[in-house]
Amino acid sequence: MSKALATIATQPLIVAKVGLQSRPPPARKGKPFKSFQEVIAYIFDHEGPMALFKGLAPQITKGVLVQGLLMMTKERMEILFIVLFAYLRKVRDTKLRKAAEAASRQASVAAGRANEALPVVMK
Repeated sequence: MSKALATIATQPLIVAKVGLQSRPPPARKGKPFKSFQEVIAYIFDHEGPMALFKGLAPQITKGVLVQGLLMMTKERMEILFIVLFAYLRKVRDTKLRKAAEAASRQASVAAGRANEALPVVMK
């Protein structure tokens, strides 16, 4: 909805931009336009105010299609990232658990060796 309103508001400027960039109409005898205001005034005088909204229906249709695809893709991407981050967290937790278990085993082996190597002193 907001995209349609923005398109309606900016369509006269888009039409004027195209008129400014294109070849001047035959009625101007090859004299190019110099400003947006000049193009808008020419279109308004020679074609009427509705001519400022040429191409509005295709622009709104394009906007609706693009927004629909964007929202559909956005939802799918959100789900994909949630699943990806859950998988990465699981992998990280598994690696951390294995590293902690290995460190614990090494510490207990080292402690056992230390007890064997030290002489027992009695008083």
